[in-house]
Amino acid sequence: MKKNYTTEAINLKNYPLNDNDSIIVMFSKNKGLIRAIAKGAKRPKSKLGARIQMFIANKLMLFEGKNLDTIQEAQSLNTFSKIRNDLDKLSYSMYIAELINNFCSNHYSQDENNEEIYNLIFNTYNKISNASTKEEVLLSVLKFQIKLMDTLGWGIDFKMCSVCQKEIETNALFSFSLGSFVCFKCAKGDLSCIKIHDKIREFMQTLLISDFNLQTKYDKLANIMVLEKCFNFMKKYIDNISHKKTKIFEVLDCVSQ
Repeated sequence: MKKNYTTEAINLKNYPLNDNDSIIVMFSKNKGLIRAIAKGAKRPKSKLGARIQMFIANKLMLFEGKNLDTIQEAQSLNTFSKIRNDLDKLSYSMYIAELINNFCSNHYSQDENNEEIYNLIFNTYNKISNASTKEEVLLSVLKFQIKLMDTLGWGIDFKMCSVCQKEIETNALFSFSLGSFVCFKCAKGDLSCIKIHDKIREFMQTLLISDFNLQTKYDKLANIMVLEKCFNFMKKYIDNISHKKTKIFEVLDCVSQ
């Protein structure tokens, strides 16, 4: 039986359904990834118009539909307004939305993870919105990458060799064919391996085990070069898992040329 329900949700994407209505893709605290119709949202005086933009968190009342739910009411919880005024913030926020759409619309996501993932997206967008430097933006996105994979069951063990099951003290390599760290001895013959500096492993391990909003000793020490290297490493790892390369940065590069 169809019914009304309420939930908190963050807008990840919107596109037109017709001249007056829009379809909104959202990640909700209770139901995970949902798609809903915002009727009349494109009309000039619509109360929903300002609430269906990307990267806005709303408290919603929706009516269940066969294929698409319908938004009945929406109350903004956080507009993350500074994201839309900065290209770096916008780019990385769109990357996060793409990851959520890739992973949470298929078998990777489980219902019991919905609230944890919702809170992770909310905290990340809030940090990105309030960031004053690109370093702060990248640090927030890196935390998101590491913690999302861990929540979905694809977390990286930064300490142990996945082959011999011994702790790696130094000279660790990451095997993209295995999707895990291996010691130097076990890495022989694996052409997919890359060397990861011990301090980088320690850095990412700290981000994994620390609360998202906790300021670690690395927050002020990690420079842009280190953060970009870590981000690109995690991006490649995630792309390999999903077998679907995220394309948002390629699209933005084409647009800016």
